[in-house]
Amino acid sequence: MAKKLVRFDWAIYFLKNAEIKPTFSAKGLKEANEKLDTMKLPEKERKAYDAYLRHMMSIASRNHNIEIDAKEIIKKAREDKDIETVLKLHKKGKSVEEISELLDINIKVVRKIIDSQSNK
Repeated sequence: MAKKLVRFDWAIYFLKNAEIKPTFSAKGLKEANEKLDTMKLPEKERKAYDAYLRHMMSIASRNHNIEIDAKEIIKKAREDKDIETVLKLHKKGKSVEEISELLDINIKVVRKIIDSQSNK
């Protein structure tokens, strides 16, 4: 029973002093302490801090979207280059199997590229 009481010493201390000692190690206390620090700020500073956090989240979100867009553009460019290379090799007389092996592209994909070009 004594061990269970020790586990909650941080809670009793917090309730009496409205702070969390760095020596307390319960799970989630670091985040709780950061939240407490924010809550202790004067209203004007807290609003400024909240606005700052919203701005930083907006920047992170925008950067994430830019990264996703860039990856999609790169993927599309690679696919376009693969199509161009498949068609060049086919035009030079390489078989579907050879093209598939040389470019490490599934044979069905190679056939689809060649068929779609010959249908144009």
